[in-house]
Amino acid sequence: MGLPYAAPPMSSARIIIVCAFGLVLLGAGCSPQIGDSCGSSTDCSINGDRICDFASPGGYCTVQGCDPDTCPGNSICVEWRFSPPRTSESFCMDRCGSNGGCRQGAGYACVHAGDAVLEGPEGPLARIIDLNPGARNKGFCASVAE
Repeated sequence: MGLPYAAPPMSSARIIIVCAFGLVLLGAGCSPQIGDSCGSSTDCSINGDRICDFASPGGYCTVQGCDPDTCPGNSICVEWRFSPPRTSESFCMDRCGSNGGCRQGAGYACVHAGDAVLEGPEGPLARIIDLNPGARNKGFCASVAE
């Protein structure tokens, strides 16, 4: 009988590469989503493609200046203060179907177009501008005053 086969030892460079790859995979599953809380914009993305909206309670990871149907993941593009047009701003907002999908304990609720909470003295404050009917029929998580 011969000696049992033993695999050649891994070099330290290979061990480092395997460990680094594992950490990348582990980190990818925990990447921040639109609507997550944040304390700085780097909490939302280290690539600089998302910002932390500090005006929202606990911060709100978002993309400012979105166009229809361009928001990442399960988020939707919402235009705020659209009348007059020169005052409008658009942000990616976390899509939801009910309050359970939002950060309720932090003062967020799932709001839909036409909800009283989105009405200002001169009309609606926000509207979903995505063209996809599936997105337009959903709500989005927003901070609501109690």
